[in-house]
Amino acid sequence: MLKALKSLFTLPVEQGEQISYQKAVASLLMEVMLADHEVNEQEEAQVKSFLREVSELGDDIDILYQEARTGVEDANDLYQFTKVVNETATLEQKMLLLKALWRVALADNNIDAHEDHRIRRISELLFMPHSEFIQAKLFVQHEMKTE
Repeated sequence: MLKALKSLFTLPVEQGEQISYQKAVASLLMEVMLADHEVNEQEEAQVKSFLREVSELGDDIDILYQEARTGVEDANDLYQFTKVVNETATLEQKMLLLKALWRVALADNNIDAHEDHRIRRISELLFMPHSEFIQAKLFVQHEMKTE
């Protein structure tokens, strides 16, 4: 499954495209991390860890991370990021992204209401059924308890 998502990070960025797939994914992760207005080391590490897993950027992860953070702070809405994901990702890849969003929210062992709302909104914009939203949440919660 990770290979499928990872393959999208090797796609060339088209000329004139404002937001790359990589930046869109990083920005959505960042949106969840910043949702409760408290950034802690565990959440930041979770975002960077996921980006390392699904990309081949290596040391450039920090550059993507900073670009995404700046992009999120300047963004008016989530649609500009989810539009890029919808145009590129499969349902399976969207589910992986949804699980990654929950991992970021649960990195500090607490799901803030703002984080939950942000993930719900992203899920809706990705045209994910509500059952998938709940399934991803329960999967990650169970995964975190068994670690």
